[in-house]
Amino acid sequence: MLLECGMQEEGLFRVAPSASKLKKLKASLDCCVVDVQEYSADPHAIAGALKSYLRELPEPLMTFELYEEWIQASNIPEQEKRLQALWSACEKLPKANYNNIRYLIKFWPSLSTRTR
Repeated sequence: MLLECGMQEEGLFRVAPSASKLKKLKASLDCCVVDVQEYSADPHAIAGALKSYLRELPEPLMTFELYEEWIQASNIPEQEKRLQALWSACEKLPKANYNNIRYLIKFWPSLSTRTR
């Protein structure tokens, strides 16, 4: 929905949605009964639900177990070696975490210029 409806929205992840709309959307998602039309006009609610989902995960997407490896990799000055180390850490992630990060990274370039 974000890719279809929210990519042109300024401040997509900065502007907070209505608290009541966000609560209703989260409840709908929990029950697997989302009225797509109702939320297509409010991409901030969808972005808010995504942010909430990521905040409420029991463990970060990058995992506590790999925390030190991510930090060490990010501190490597040479870009090629840093990318290799980051890729190595990615390969150690649980499949669900890896898939979520992969998805987020895929659409991030198109958001980065619009949400700053």
